[in-house]
Amino acid sequence: MKTMRVGIAHKLIFTLGALMILSFTLLASIQLMKLYDVSLRQGELVAQNQSNAYTTKMSIETNDALIRLEGLQQSLQQMKEYNMTDRSEAVRLIENFVREQPYILGVFTVWEPNAFDNQDGNFRNKSSYDDDTGRFVPYIVRQGDKIVAYPNKNYENIGEGDYYQIPKRTKKFALMEPYYYDINGERILISSFVYPILDEQGKFLGVVGADISLDMVQQEVEKIRPMGGYATMITAGDSYLANGLDRALVSKPYLPLPKGESLEELKEQALTIMYTSDPMLGGTVMRLLNPIHIKDQTWYFETIIPKGNMLKDYYKGLSNTIIISLVAFIFTTMLMILLIRKIVLQNIRKVVHVSSALVEGDTDQKLDIDTKDEFEFMAQQFNRMIDHRKASEELIEFQATHDLLTGLPNRYGYTRHIEQIHTVPYSNKQAALLYIDLDRFKVINDTLDYAMGDQLLKQFADRLKQTVGSNGRVFRFGGDEFVVLLNDVNHMNPLLLVADDILLTIAEPIQLNDRLFYITASIGISLQHELTEETGDRMVKEADTALFVAKKQRNTSRLYSPSMKDVSKREQELENGLFPALEGEQFVLYYQPKVDLKSGQIYGAEALIRWRHPEFGMISPLDFIPLAEKTGFIIPLGEWVLRTACKQIKLWEQQGVTALTVSVNMSMLQFQQKHIVETIQSIITEASVRPEQIELELTETIFMDNPDHTLKILRELQQLGIRLSLDDFGTGYSSLSYLQNIPLHYLKLDKSFIHDIVSDFKKQMIFKSLVVIAHNLNMKVVTEGVETDEELQIIRQHKCDLVQGYIYSPPVTAECFIELYHKHVS
Repeated sequence: MKTMRVGIAHKLIFTLGALMILSFTLLASIQLMKLYDVSLRQGELVAQNQSNAYTTKMSIETNDALIRLEGLQQSLQQMKEYNMTDRSEAVRLIENFVREQPYILGVFTVWEPNAFDNQDGNFRNKSSYDDDTGRFVPYIVRQGDKIVAYPNKNYENIGEGDYYQIPKRTKKFALMEPYYYDINGERILISSFVYPILDEQGKFLGVVGADISLDMVQQEVEKIRPMGGYATMITAGDSYLANGLDRALVSKPYLPLPKGESLEELKEQALTIMYTSDPMLGGTVMRLLNPIHIKDQTWYFETIIPKGNMLKDYYKGLSNTIIISLVAFIFTTMLMILLIRKIVLQNIRKVVHVSSALVEGDTDQKLDIDTKDEFEFMAQQFNRMIDHRKASEELIEFQATHDLLTGLPNRYGYTRHIEQIHTVPYSNKQAALLYIDLDRFKVINDTLDYAMGDQLLKQFADRLKQTVGSNGRVFRFGGDEFVVLLNDVNHMNPLLLVADDILLTIAEPIQLNDRLFYITASIGISLQHELTEETGDRMVKEADTALFVAKKQRNTSRLYSPSMKDVSKREQELENGLFPALEGEQFVLYYQPKVDLKSGQIYGAEALIRWRHPEFGMISPLDFIPLAEKTGFIIPLGEWVLRTACKQIKLWEQQGVTALTVSVNMSMLQFQQKHIVETIQSIITEASVRPEQIELELTETIFMDNPDHTLKILRELQQLGIRLSLDDFGTGYSSLSYLQNIPLHYLKLDKSFIHDIVSDFKKQMIFKSLVVIAHNLNMKVVTEGVETDEELQIIRQHKCDLVQGYIYSPPVTAECFIELYHKHVS
C-alpha cells in the first residue's frame, strides 16, 4: 500500500510541473491552431452543404426528366410497333412532358426517311401542328406559360447533327455538349438529352430529345456565392455548363489550372476537399467537385472559396485567443490538480462499482483501467480474482447438475433441463423417459471393491450414451439408476427398439482388470404428449413405477400403464411391511418332502417361506422375495429361515426323527456377504444340529461374478460338512463346464424338464443325459415339479435319485410334514 502512494504522488508532481512549464508556451499556439482548423472546417462545411444541396436537387430533377423522357421514348416505340398513324397522342405526351419539367426548354423528334407514310425519302414528322405542306414540325417548346410548336425551316441537314447521328450509331442514350440553337429568331444555349427510337427488332427509326436551357442553370449557379467564392458546372467533355463568376465562359473549355494541375486530377478526387490555385481569383482556394451522374455520363458541380475568406474568423479570434491563453495559464495548475483528482476518483469509483457487482454475484464485469501504474496492477489482480471466482462458480454449478463419476447430468440437472425446455403439445410426437436400473449391481459392488464398481458404472454410462446418441439425453439419478429422455418419439416401435438396443448393449460383457462381468438391466418407460416441468416429474414417477414391475422379471422393459399404480402401491405396502413382519413373527416355514425313489421313504424336505399378512392373507414368496432382494432385507430374512429350519430339525430329533435333511434356499446377495461361512456355522452350532443335516440350495447366478471367490466359499462350506445343491438347473445361464469344478452334492433339475416329458422323446434323452453326467460327477439328482404317475415312471426309469413335487405332497406346515413322514415310514 505504501508503494502505491509513493508511486502516484511521484507521478502527480511530475505531471503538474510539466504542465506548468508547458502550458503557457503551448496553450496559445494550440488555441490558434484549433481556431485555424475550425475556420477552415466551417468553410468546408458551407461548401459541402451548398454543393450537396444543389447537386441533389439537380440529380433529382435531371433523373426525373430522364425517366419521363424514357417513358416518352417507349410510347413512341409502341406507336410505331402498333402502326398508329394518328400522332396526336404522341404530341399530347410531349406537351405534358415540356409543361411538367422546369429545366426542359423543348422536345424534338426526328424520324428516319420512310419511317412512317411518306415515300419521297425526306424527313417527315406529322403531328397536330402539321402545316399545309405536310412537312414536319421539329420542335415543341415552352414559351412563357404556353407550349407552342415552331414550324419547320428549311432543315435539309436535320439528320446530320450529333443529336441524331450519335444515338443512331450507338442505339443508346446520348448527352450532348452545350451548343447554341435558334428558336424563332432567338439564339439560345442548350444541352440535349437524346434517346433512340427502335422498332421491336431493334431497328433504328429516329430520336426523341429534350433540350435543357443552360440560361436557367446559369441563373441558379450565379446565386451560389459561398463566402465570397463562386460555383461552376462542368460537362463530361470538360466545358462549362455554367460559371457563377463569368457568364461568357459557358460552353467554353474549362480554364487551365496553374502549377501543372489538371481537371482530370480534380475529377479523380471528386467529393474531396482540395486546396489549389485558381486562374480567375488568384491565390489559394478551396475547391470541391461534386459529381452529378446522368446515365453513364457525369457532370460536375464545382465550389470555389478563397482560403483567405475562410480564415476571417481566425484573424478576429487571434487577439482574443492570446488573452484567453494568458488567463488560462493562471488556472492551469488548479485545473490539472482537479483533473488528476478526478482521474483517481474515477478509478476508485470503478473499483467500487465492480466490487458491488461481485458482491451481487455478477462475475461478468471487469475493471478496465489502463493507467500504467499501481491502479492498473491492482485492476489486473482484481480481474484475476474475478476469473478464479467465476471458474469456481462454474465448477460448483457443474458439480450441482452433473454426476462426478460419469460426467452425466444428475437428477437436479434433469430438473434444470426440463425447466429450460419450451415445447408445445403436438399430436403425432411424444416425449419418452426410460428409467434404467442395473440388475444385481449391489451384489457386484459389494463383492468387488468400490473402485471397480465405479469403473463398471463408467463403462456402462459410456455404452448408454453411444447407444442413445443424438436421439436423446442421458442422466444418472444415483447409484445404478440411469434415465434416458427422448424428446421426439413419433411411434411406439422405434421407442421399443431403443429400449431393446439398450438391453442388448448392457448384456455384452464388461471387462475390468482381465475379468469379464455380465450384467443386465430393467427399464421402465413413460410417455407424455407435452414436456413441461410438471409432466417431467410425472414421467419420472410413472417410469419408476413401470421399472418396479420390470424388476420382477429382470432384463426387460415395461411401458407404464395406470393399472401399475395399484400393483405398485400394494408392493410398496409389502416392502414397507417386511421389517415389521419379521419382528411380528408373520413369516412361517412350510416344508415339501423329498422322496428317495429306491426306498420310497422321505429323505428330507425343502423349507419354503410364507408370509401370513394380517391384511392380505397368505402371500406367495414370488411376491415378496424380489422386494426383499431389492431392499437388502433378504439377508436378515435368509438368516431367519436358516435359523428356523435348524430349530425345527432339533424339534424333530426330540420327537425321534433323526435322519431328515432340510434344504434352505440361499440368495446370491446372502452368498456374497463377507462373513457368510462364519454366519452359517454360528447358526448351525447355536441350534446344535449336525452340518450334514443342512442342505443349501444355490442358483447358477452366484457363479456369474467372481467365480474364484465363490469356489473358495463352497469348499469351506463343504469342509464343514454342509450339503450343497445346485437349484433350478436349466433355467438360467446353465453351463455344464463349471459342474466339474464345483463341490456339489445334488443337482436339482427344474420342473421345466418334466413338462411334456411323457410325450417328448427328446426331453427324455436330455433328462437321461443329465442324470448320467451328474452321477459321473458323484452328484445325486433331484427332480422337482413331478405331478403325475407317468412322469414318475419315466423319471424312475432313467434312475433319478430323489423326487419333489405335488405327486407326493405340496408344501405343508411342520406338524403336517411330520405326520406325512410317519405315514411313509409305516
